[in-house]
Amino acid sequence: MKNKTNLKAIFEGSSVIAETVSSKNYIPNEVYTNLPEPLSGLSNQFSDREKDIILLSSIGVLSACLPNVYGQYDDREYNPNLYVFIIAPPASGKGVMDWSKLLIKPIHDAKYAEYKRKLKEFQDSSGNDLVSQPKLAIKIIPANVSSSKFYMHLKYSEDSALIFESEADSLSNMLKQDWGDFSDLMRKAFQHETCSISRNDRFYEVDKPKLSMVLSGTPNQIKPLISSKESGLFSRFLFYYFDEVEGWKDVSPKVNASNKKQLFEQAGNDVKQLYERLLKLDLIEVKMTSVQWKVFNDEMSAITNTFLGDKDAFVSVTKRLGLIVFRIIMIFTVLRNSSNIEDNSVEIYTNDIDLNSALGLIKYLVNHSLFVFDKYEKEVKRLTLQDRQLYKELPDDFKRSEGVEIGRKLEIPERTFAEILKRWQVERILEKVKHGKYKKLPI
Repeated sequence: MKNKTNLKAIFEGSSVIAETVSSKNYIPNEVYTNLPEPLSGLSNQFSDREKDIILLSSIGVLSACLPNVYGQYDDREYNPNLYVFIIAPPASGKGVMDWSKLLIKPIHDAKYAEYKRKLKEFQDSSGNDLVSQPKLAIKIIPANVSSSKFYMHLKYSEDSALIFESEADSLSNMLKQDWGDFSDLMRKAFQHETCSISRNDRFYEVDKPKLSMVLSGTPNQIKPLISSKESGLFSRFLFYYFDEVEGWKDVSPKVNASNKKQLFEQAGNDVKQLYERLLKLDLIEVKMTSVQWKVFNDEMSAITNTFLGDKDAFVSVTKRLGLIVFRIIMIFTVLRNSSNIEDNSVEIYTNDIDLNSALGLIKYLVNHSLFVFDKYEKEVKRLTLQDRQLYKELPDDFKRSEGVEIGRKLEIPERTFAEILKRWQVERILEKVKHGKYKKLPI
């Protein structure tokens, strides 16, 4: 699947990446066309930026709802858990992601109700040694939590836990406190690495922690949460960044508002049924064929090689994006095959549709990660993935006709290439030596 980004000329020194995050440039339609349910039906209730937010936040939530699902990646076993971070100015509409929380609410409510039932049974037992005090097992962990409580919740969770927070500073404020700093656990949990903590004569060790996160926040809330792009936490997030703020919207009651709620609630009940079925299984492995692995490796290699040499620091991000896209493939595959999963199922294979959808999604989102990555630097030239691929393919000195031909190979129309030439001259990415001849400048 090709991700054909529409690159318009941007003048007066504004960055190339800014078009990706500021203009009406959304997740490619090809991704939406081929989504499995319930992602397809739910995302179709929205449009434009809201549609993208619903898709990404829903994928993040669902990554915490697939117990006993794993896949093998780089000779290690991984579960589908994702960290999603949606970044936008205040009052820009990112709060629409709250709809996706309804997908996990029935699971969380059932777990908490079961805990309260057992707690009452324990309290009514009048010291009966046969009834032990229950452990608080919940699905959604609040961001406002101490590090010891966080470890406890993760330890007592039967499978995965989720942090869902519409204000990222609620989480970053906790990480600033000595008693609330669990940033190392977030890094380790992404890789399912064993972690431990000792507080007030209590020792918690979490073996193979499984954590998902769906966060949103303003641009100013990035650094307090992720102090450095080299910290390791940065590369574990799937970013979605936009900075346009639309005008007033019609806030009167909508006819389809209740329909949306019903759809998400029904989807949440369906997710709970799938969750309970998966919970009964020992393990189920998501697999890809050798041909699909070749497609995967070729696509991710092309992305990574684009940044070798001129932006090596970003390569660690693209490498970890490989694991992220593999986890998205797992999620798509399980949802696609949800009705076919039996009690004796031990493996399911992804299909080309879900592989290409996940790759198309990541090729779009790599530009968002690149933009956020560059936000940590000053006076940098921000180029999209397609821009960098074109820049790398062009010789140091080239004729316009040569550039047009190279652009065609990258599926860049001649008219778009002409606009890129104009924009790059303004941004000092290349200079015009004479009529029809250009020279690349260092980026």
